[in-house]
Amino acid sequence: MKKLLLPLLIIIASAHLFAQKAPIKFGKVSIEDLKMTVYEPDTSAAAVVLCKYGQFIAKDFKFHRIERIKVLKKAGTSYAEFVLPGREDDSFRGRTYNLVDGEIEVDKLKRESIFRERVTESIFRYRVALPNVKVGSVFELEFTSFGLPTEWTFQRSIPVKWCELRLEESQYINYRKRMTGYEPLAITDKNRFVAKDMPAFKSEAYMSSRDNYITKFEFDLLNISYPGYYKSFTTSWEAVNDRLMDHDYFGGTLRNGAGYINDIAEQIETKSLAPIERAKAAFEAIKTVKWNEESWIFTTSNSLNKPFKEKVGNSTDINFMLLHLLKKLDIDANPVVISTRSNGLLNPFYPSYEKLDYTMVCATIDGKDYLLDATEKELIFGMLPVRCLNQQGRVVTKEKGKWVEIKPIYSDKETTMFNLELDESLLLKGEITYKRDGYASYGFRKDYKEFAGDEEYLTSLESKHSGLIIKNFSINNLDNISQPIQDVYEVQLKNSVERINDMVLINPFLIEKIGKNPFKLEERKYPVDFAYCRNKYLISNIAIPDGYTIAEIPEPIKIVTPDKSLYVLIQYQATQNKLMTIYKFNINKTMFLPEEYEYLKAMYEQIIKKHAEPIILKPINDAASL
Repeated sequence: MKKLLLPLLIIIASAHLFAQKAPIKFGKVSIEDLKMTVYEPDTSAAAVVLCKYGQFIAKDFKFHRIERIKVLKKAGTSYAEFVLPGREDDSFRGRTYNLVDGEIEVDKLKRESIFRERVTESIFRYRVALPNVKVGSVFELEFTSFGLPTEWTFQRSIPVKWCELRLEESQYINYRKRMTGYEPLAITDKNRFVAKDMPAFKSEAYMSSRDNYITKFEFDLLNISYPGYYKSFTTSWEAVNDRLMDHDYFGGTLRNGAGYINDIAEQIETKSLAPIERAKAAFEAIKTVKWNEESWIFTTSNSLNKPFKEKVGNSTDINFMLLHLLKKLDIDANPVVISTRSNGLLNPFYPSYEKLDYTMVCATIDGKDYLLDATEKELIFGMLPVRCLNQQGRVVTKEKGKWVEIKPIYSDKETTMFNLELDESLLLKGEITYKRDGYASYGFRKDYKEFAGDEEYLTSLESKHSGLIIKNFSINNLDNISQPIQDVYEVQLKNSVERINDMVLINPFLIEKIGKNPFKLEERKYPVDFAYCRNKYLISNIAIPDGYTIAEIPEPIKIVTPDKSLYVLIQYQATQNKLMTIYKFNINKTMFLPEEYEYLKAMYEQIIKKHAEPIILKPINDAASL
């Protein structure tokens, strides 16, 4: 009797909500939508979401969704490829509609265009590609999945004409929803939410994640309770801590034996190192295991023997290996769970199990905490990859856990030296030297290893800078990650100097010239997040040929904000046959608020303007007659 009563009560409670007609029906596409060539509220749009509709069906604990999109430009065809989280038994159907000679032609989604991959024991990732999508197409995808979604987005990077969400109420299912974003909804009833003519979210340089700022709901299941059954999920961050410790592929892995790592532990212990040096040795030892590029909160199994022996694993596999090794070396260490930058921020006031997608390590040595990630060979001890620099994470322990601030302890430091000579044919010859430290060296090492060899690397470098010819080069400390990289190039630079009548124009910034402002929006509603501080220092020495003199040099500039978060210096020193230009650009804090955006944008405009100003040479005879 109880089994019959529960669905009946839920159906009665939700009857009013779903009495309203759904805003979209699968398979019913209009000629008007197919004939549309431009979306008038945003004529630049490559595509537009005509309608997106979702409903939570409490009696079945399922979520049904349908989305229909119109392609207006070639770039819009990319939206026909979906990546969706789900369960093993999720159902899909999709269609593409094209107008051919006045008739609607339909292509159905085929089974072979749905790819499923297992993420954990019960979580899957689906990749779905709609067929025959081109400019003018309308396509739609419908699917049903078990449970609540982790989020529902009303806003996308393309405009949304209509987006509606209906949430069926149930006295037996308790969940929390949290709204983020800057654009308001058109309708907000108790259980019905509608966005109308939602503008496209405009991404720009130096943002942590669009997911932090688009208009959406985030969901977390709190508990399920009906007569004779109760299960709690995410009521507090302490509850999240307990859930993780109870999970076979998290707490189970931590509690499992770590005999697989005994040999390495013994080798390190025989060296009688201080605690910090033991930790560094452990860090380097685990980095021999290759990261498979999979970022996830759980290990691939509750035993790490296999990934360790095969020398490959996901991010949590590798960092749990480090955790096991540190503990064997008598170093206090615990996992730190985070949401990566692309996944959005964790909120201390809204506990979320579903938001977590990555695990690092916190090692406490001599009273100091060190956040560690051993997934990449290029990482220095204590340096975190950019994906992990997302403000804060949760240390998971056997007790309650705690928050930890995630701050980069390294900056991006780059010093460039030009030592060049201008000859009579206006060809620049000489040497360019770089010294890269912190994130600058980390980034260089990561980029360099992607090339098949030196020749491919040099070809790529020359292709980025018109007129650059590299005659010879050397790189020091490429494999010694504890030291800055120094790369030296013997070069020739063609087409870098311009002659106008009797004047010769030289731009001293050459291949280091900034030509475009990364900040283009009239108004930015979200912060500028540089992830780490940046220090750029350039010294440009150019010897000029006999018979010429420096006739005109630009005015120097110096810009310093009151809080010294930004510092720009450009100055020139000229002698009879040599020109020195000094350029310093320091960004001394990682985040700038929206109200600081205009100043940041204007500062870049100033730099670009100064970088475009040439130094003017004239023949000595002409100069003397002035």
